[in-house]
Amino acid sequence: MKNYLLKYVSSFLKKYIFVLFVASIFLIFSNIKSLSEENVFTINNVKVKGAFDLNFSRDKYINKAFLDSFRILMNKILLTRDLKKVSDIKIKEIKNLVSSFQILEESYSKNIYEANTKITFSEFKIKKYLSQKSISFSQPENITAVFFPVLYVNDETQNYDDNFFYERWSEIVVKNQLIKFILPLEDLEDISKISKMKNNIEDLDVNSLINKYDINNYVFALIDYNNENFNIHLKINFNNNIINKNITHTKKNIKKKADQEFVLKDLKLKIIDIWKEENLVNLLMPLSIRLKYEHKNLGELNKLKDIFYKVSIIDKYTLDEFNTISSYFKIYYYGNPKKLRTELSKFGYQLKNDQGFWQIYLNE
Repeated sequence: MKNYLLKYVSSFLKKYIFVLFVASIFLIFSNIKSLSEENVFTINNVKVKGAFDLNFSRDKYINKAFLDSFRILMNKILLTRDLKKVSDIKIKEIKNLVSSFQILEESYSKNIYEANTKITFSEFKIKKYLSQKSISFSQPENITAVFFPVLYVNDETQNYDDNFFYERWSEIVVKNQLIKFILPLEDLEDISKISKMKNNIEDLDVNSLINKYDINNYVFALIDYNNENFNIHLKINFNNNIINKNITHTKKNIKKKADQEFVLKDLKLKIIDIWKEENLVNLLMPLSIRLKYEHKNLGELNKLKDIFYKVSIIDKYTLDEFNTISSYFKIYYYGNPKKLRTELSKFGYQLKNDQGFWQIYLNE
């Protein structure tokens, strides 16, 4: 009898431990996926509101929440020029792209219906949908950047009070702005320095103007207005990558508010698109890279394999060679090596090119 009880207890404990183990693994992987999707593909607090009357249809408002959420997501991850390519999507298609849907709040009060929703789109399905339409997408983070506009009107440098790019920049609101713009202090010494460099503006040390703000990213905009034409030269630093871009607007009256707003909004959208382009992922052309990883034990190797799963731009990988001290992986990913390096650095790993051979290191 005693032996029978011991066997029974032992069998029960084994089953119990196994169930706990499976449940733990499930929770770990669920958390990994949800963390990945919460960043970009989850759209929170989308609110819908309308009349609660004889013609009321709850489905109508819920469908509007799905449509609004999809548009918010597309504005986050697509370049402005590509938004038209997804504008004709049907509500049934949108629902097929969703992995989870929640109504956070719902009320029927004073003949008014209101709902607040949270919708998570499937990263896999969104990528497949965009790939079928030959659309690249971006996964940029929100960043802070100094926006430093310098305006010349008929070759005269304008002070801050006379510079509508400075005065009205914060008024212009665009969807999913991604960039928090910091305007410079009204430092007259800066204006004086810029005025003196007017004829050799390309030699201006922009960092000398920006360093005081302790922000690495900046957008330096040199705007020349003459004969109803705006010629804008941008010098941009995003994550230590310098980008130059020229923009022209013709037949615009600098004194008309509508023309001011058009130029300001277009400029803000173009700057955000430049940031998106820095994080663009081409779903049609996955790249591959061979990496060497030196490790002390199997635990370190398994940890790296888990990281590969978490990095959303990595499509798949193979373990080509393995021994007790080093391994070689082949990674298939979307984007470019710089983007891959940035994504891996978020998890504490560095990519280095040593005489044509790529190695991955864990930061000490």
